[in-house]
Amino acid sequence: MPCCFRPANCHSDSRTQEVTMSAKPYANLALLTDLDGTLLTPEKTLSAEDAAAIADFREKGGLFSFATGRSLQASQAYIAQLQPDFAVVLYNGALIYDPKTAQTTGETFLPAAAEPLIQELMQQFPTAGAEVLCPEGIFTIQDNEYEREHLRVTNIPMILRDFREIDTTSCYKALFADDPAVIDRMSRYAAAERFSAVSFTRSHKTFLEILPLETNKGTALRKLRAMLPENVRIGATGDFDNDIAMLKTADFCGCPADAQDCVQNAVAAQGGFRSSKTCASGFFADWIHAFAQKYAAQ
Repeated sequence: MPCCFRPANCHSDSRTQEVTMSAKPYANLALLTDLDGTLLTPEKTLSAEDAAAIADFREKGGLFSFATGRSLQASQAYIAQLQPDFAVVLYNGALIYDPKTAQTTGETFLPAAAEPLIQELMQQFPTAGAEVLCPEGIFTIQDNEYEREHLRVTNIPMILRDFREIDTTSCYKALFADDPAVIDRMSRYAAAERFSAVSFTRSHKTFLEILPLETNKGTALRKLRAMLPENVRIGATGDFDNDIAMLKTADFCGCPADAQDCVQNAVAAQGGFRSSKTCASGFFADWIHAFAQKYAAQ
């Protein structure tokens, strides 16, 4: 009859898994965060407290990356500093870029229908600054003080270009910059049916962005999920309107104390984590603790 004796190492796989989970308790977790207003301080830096929390999270097996409205050019310094573990989301979802291979893993461009819509907004709001963002760079098509400040903050040199020279179908997005009251009026103006061929989002109170239809950080997150191990839980954080789709798509979401009310409400509706801390006072370390408590080693 067959021997019923089981070798001593018959449970080695399960024991190895237990040891691995003990040593790497965050191996089933991935963080995807917005940059400005969420991970970065108002000075556009990473605090020592948050940097230490990220390092500890990764040391224990967690994965880390970011999703931003910034261009690839404006994100390179943070890619070099943060060394993301998986692809980053840029241009508010229009580009997914793998920094390890320096390859694009997904991209979406504005439709031809965007050209007359951008032209109309430039004509109706002649004081607004405007730029288009393409693989070749960022081109200012209408200048003002808000546009210049935006370029200064993101450390991008101004390149003026006549909009008639731009092929919008080679652009990831367009951005208008002006006083918040003007941008509010522009947002209401762009709610007309004729603008339905594109998507709009707000990434700052002084910005209105035009994106390819149904392109956002949430659609990008769904694409990222397919690139990650099946059992990974994804936690996402953000602070502004352009982050909401991502927060709703993640397994768990969070926001800093000074996030927009619409973001606070979205996080609450998802049963997410609303921190009492801001990006200037250790929000991200607080968020990692909450995320790890919920999902670690599940």
